[in-house]
Amino acid sequence: MTCEEKIPRLEYKQVENVLIITVLGKWETSSQERIRLLERWESLLLQWSHLNEFKLTCHDSIQWDSSLVVFLIRAKKDLSKNGSKFSFFKLPTGLNKLLSLTEINPSKLDLAPQRKSRVFSMYFKNTTRPIEFWGSLIISFFELFSGKSVMRWRDFFESARNCSASALPTGLTMAFVGSVQLEKFNAKIYVADLVSLAMVREMGALMVAIIMAGRTGAAFAAELGNMNLNEEVDSLRTFGISPISFLVMPRVLALFIMTPLLTVYADIVGILGGLLVGTSVMGFSALHYLEQTQAALTNMWEVYSGVSKSLFFGLIIGLVGCYKGIYSGRDSVSLGKAVTSAVVVSVTLIIIADAMFETTFNILELR
Repeated sequence: MTCEEKIPRLEYKQVENVLIITVLGKWETSSQERIRLLERWESLLLQWSHLNEFKLTCHDSIQWDSSLVVFLIRAKKDLSKNGSKFSFFKLPTGLNKLLSLTEINPSKLDLAPQRKSRVFSMYFKNTTRPIEFWGSLIISFFELFSGKSVMRWRDFFESARNCSASALPTGLTMAFVGSVQLEKFNAKIYVADLVSLAMVREMGALMVAIIMAGRTGAAFAAELGNMNLNEEVDSLRTFGISPISFLVMPRVLALFIMTPLLTVYADIVGILGGLLVGTSVMGFSALHYLEQTQAALTNMWEVYSGVSKSLFFGLIIGLVGCYKGIYSGRDSVSLGKAVTSAVVVSVTLIIIADAMFETTFNILELR
C-alpha cells in the first residue's frame, strides 16, 4: 500500500440524480486526517444538497476500524436530517454487521412495560422482604427452643456484652443531664417526684432506646452489611446455614434482653443524678429526697411500664438494624445508606411505639 493509499479520503461522482461516495484509504482512530475528513463531508453536503439520493460504498482495498463505523453512522444521520435518500452497498461483511446493529431506533422501543415491570418488581421486593425476614426470625426462634438452631451462644454473649456494659457510660451521662434539666422546674420538693416518675415512665426507656439505636443498631447494620458486601452471607446460604439463625437471632435476642436491664440501670442512675442535684443545688437532705422518691413510686406499675416498653424498643432496634444490614447493597455507598437508614427508621418507630404505649395506658387508665 502506497503512502497515498494509506490516507483516508472520500471520492464521489454523480450518476444522473444520485451521488455515489466512495470511502478509500486506511481509516484509524489515531489518524490525524479525521477533522479534515469531517470538513470535507460537510462541504459535500452543502455542495450537493440539491440531490435527493446518496449512495455510500467502500473500496475493496480499504482498511478500517471503529472510526469508519462512527463516520458512516454520522453520515447516515446527516443525510436523514436533510431528507435525502441514502443507502450503503459493497461494504465489508464485518462493517455491514456493525451498521446493522445501529438500525434499531431506541426512541421507537416501547420501554413502558419494562419500566412498569421494574417498578412492580421493586415494590414487590420491598413489600415481601420484611415479611420474609420476620417469618424467618419466628422460625429461628422456634428452632432455638427445639434445639435445632445453628445459633452460637458465644455470639449471643458477645452481643449482650456489647449491648450492655459498653453502653453504660452513655446512659449515665444522659440520665444526669435529664435530671439537671428537670431541676429547672424549680418545684422544690416535687423535683424528686418529677425526676423519679419521668425517669421510670419515659426518660429512662426512651433515652436508652435512642442511644442504642444510634450505637448498637447502627453497629449491627454496619457489621451485617459488611458481611453482605464481602459475600459472607451468601457463603452461609451456600453451606445450608440460615443467616437469620446464625447472624440475626443472637443479636436480636441479646438486644431484647439487655435493653430492659440497661433501662433499669438508667432509671437508677437518673434518680441518683436527681439526688445529687437536689442535695447540692437545692439544699435538700438525702433522706428527705429519697423519702419523696419512695412516696412517688409506691405503685410499681410505673417502673414495670417503662421496662415493658424497653423490651419492644430493643426488639425494634435489633430487627431494624439487622434487616437493613443483611439486605444492604453490594457497594460501600449502599452500606452507608443502610447504616443511616437503620438509625432513622429505628428512632422513628421508637417514637411511634412510645406514643402508642402511652395512648393505650391512658385509655386503660393505667396512668
